Amino acid sequence: MKEKIIAFLQDEKVKEFNKKIFNKKNLKKVIALIVILALLKITYLFMFEVKGVVKKVEGSKITVVNFLTTQTVDVGDFENILGNIQAGDRILIKKNLSGQVMSVKDYSYNIKDERAYDRHNFKGFHGRNFKRR
Repeated sequence: MKEKIIAFLQDEKVKEFNKKIFNKKNLKKVIALIVILALLKITYLFMFEVKGVVKKVEGSKITVVNFLTTQTVDVGDFENILGNIQAGDRILIKKNLSGQVMSVKDYSYNIKDERAYDRHNFKGFHGRNFKRR
C-alpha cells in the first residue's frame, strides 16, 4: 500500500496539479482568508458575547472575567437568573446589536458528572434514558 501511495504522488499529473494548486499566490490568499475570518470571529465575540467566570454580582450588574478582559454587564431583564448566579460560576451572556442582553446561560454544573453519566447511559427514542448492561 505504501508503494502505491508513493507511486501516486510521484506521478507527473499529480505533480503538475500540486504545482497549480499549492503555489505561493494561492497559499498567501488562503492564509489571508483565515486571518480575516479569525478577526471577524473575535470581533463578533467581543461585541455580542460575554463568556467567562463571574467575579461579582451587584444588583443587576454582573462582572465577568475571562483571559482577555473584565466586563461588567447590566442584565436588568433577567432578575430571576441573578438569584442563581454566584461568584465563581461560569457564564455566557449574549447581546444584540443595541447591546441589550438577550440570554444568560449559567453552565457551572459539574461537567465530569455529566460525562460519566453519558458514558454509562444512552438516550433512546423520545429522550428516555436507558442504562447499559
